[in-house]
Amino acid sequence: MIMRMVFNKITLSFPEENEILFLKKYFADSIIQFRLAFLMVTILYGAFGYLDSIVVPEYANLFYIIRFYIVVPLLSFVILLSFTRFFSKIWQILLLISFIVAGGGISVMTMLVPENYAYYAGMMLIFSAGYFFIKLRFFLASIAGWTTLLIFNIGAVFYADAGSMILISNNFFFVSANLIGMFAAYNIEYFARRDFFMNQELDRQKVVLEEVNKNLEIRTKEIEQLSYIASHDLQEPLRTLTSFAQLIKEEYAGKLDAEGDKYIDFIYNSAGRMKEMVTGLAEYSYLGKASSKVSVDCNEIVKEALADLFDSIKTSHARISAQELPTIRGYQTEMRLLFQNLVINAIKFQKKGMVPEITISAEMRKKEWLFSVKDNGIGIDEKNKDKIFVIFRRMHNHSEYKGTGIGLAHCKKIVEMHGGKIWVESSPGAGSTFLFTIPK
Repeated sequence: MIMRMVFNKITLSFPEENEILFLKKYFADSIIQFRLAFLMVTILYGAFGYLDSIVVPEYANLFYIIRFYIVVPLLSFVILLSFTRFFSKIWQILLLISFIVAGGGISVMTMLVPENYAYYAGMMLIFSAGYFFIKLRFFLASIAGWTTLLIFNIGAVFYADAGSMILISNNFFFVSANLIGMFAAYNIEYFARRDFFMNQELDRQKVVLEEVNKNLEIRTKEIEQLSYIASHDLQEPLRTLTSFAQLIKEEYAGKLDAEGDKYIDFIYNSAGRMKEMVTGLAEYSYLGKASSKVSVDCNEIVKEALADLFDSIKTSHARISAQELPTIRGYQTEMRLLFQNLVINAIKFQKKGMVPEITISAEMRKKEWLFSVKDNGIGIDEKNKDKIFVIFRRMHNHSEYKGTGIGLAHCKKIVEMHGGKIWVESSPGAGSTFLFTIPK
């Protein structure tokens, strides 16, 4: 289940545990940018001091004290502290103080010389650095920005001779800058937090997936063990049962009545079918285990499969034609079994008195090959088209058509091993076309 991101809509803070983890990562990701930004602001703040004596000589001494006795030393001290171990615990508070002090200094300069727009640029520099570059968190940056604006307005009203129009225009300018900075900083931090949360959630999902895979491996081993027991440990008692049934059949042939002979035949035949099913189950469980993908020429594979079925083809007089088939990347032995099972299936499920006609072909698609094995057999009812691929699921009585009901389950597993799909198109009495895809 995917977790929902929980955070304070105003401060953007996570619940306590996640907030601690986020702040650690935020500091680690921000420290270099913070130092560069702070160094740049310090240099620019000091460099503008050269203009004070030229532009406003009457305030040059006061501005010099603000710049080089208060702001620049504070910013330089914070940069030096950033190389200490405990800086990560106090850095946001120090940035808040630095923003307010630097902004307050520019505010004093702006309110004393409101007609000089050079200091407005300085104020914008402080707002830009505070909201975007020094990595001060949104909520604290907003506090510092509005505090700076409050300092400017208090000074302009009570300590400076600024006209109301200048004050209004300045406020319009600075309030707009603050609002823009706030909304931008909010989004920047929100997306940083969202990325952190999504990465955390991805890590959590990986842990869950690893646990699921671990449990799946355990279940798979249990199933493999069960298959081994079914296919090996059951072979011995089945052989014993078959042997004794054969001995009884030979020993008491003609000595029992017709009902007795019928019971013995029933035991013998049932044991034989059970042995075939266990053997089929063993083969099913081993599919793909000892194989690796190689280049497979399907023309050669079909020839080998048909050679293995020589007796069945000869007995049924089946006519089989194979068109030009592609070379694929696959499991060689399994592909031979796939074609072999589909052909023997087409021969077996045939109308009485009819000669089986089977056509094998392939069609190239954009990302895969579409193979088809078409026959003129008894066909398949619509409701059974999915059931026929289920292991041991038989649609006909054993007396009508012999078999274990595992051949098409083999086919399905082999095709899915290759990353393809298998299905059938058919209707009763009209033959069947088995289609399967193999990726290129």
